[in-house]
Amino acid sequence: MDLGFGNTNQSVGSAAANTLLRATQAQEAAIASEISKYDALLESNDSELEKLRERRLAQMKAAQSQKAKWLDAGHGVYSDLSSGHDIAKAFFEAAKKSNRM
Repeated sequence: MDLGFGNTNQSVGSAAANTLLRATQAQEAAIASEISKYDALLESNDSELEKLRERRLAQMKAAQSQKAKWLDAGHGVYSDLSSGHDIAKAFFEAAKKSNRM
């Protein structure tokens, strides 16, 4: 690739092109690896796929259970603590209900 500005620019351009080529090849290798993992999963027997589904379902159930616990503890709800005479006590009572506060 001749840029018309002499050898210095040619070597910089070549170095940049080589760097881009190496980065692209690394990305292609990573994508090919991901595709091969999915292909192997599709070609495997149904028990492996079923195990994967069960694991994901258990993760989703645990996340939903945790979300329900947080909602029960008052997360996601704004409360006005300034309405009472002991704001600090109300704040600490609300804080004791959760480990996320």
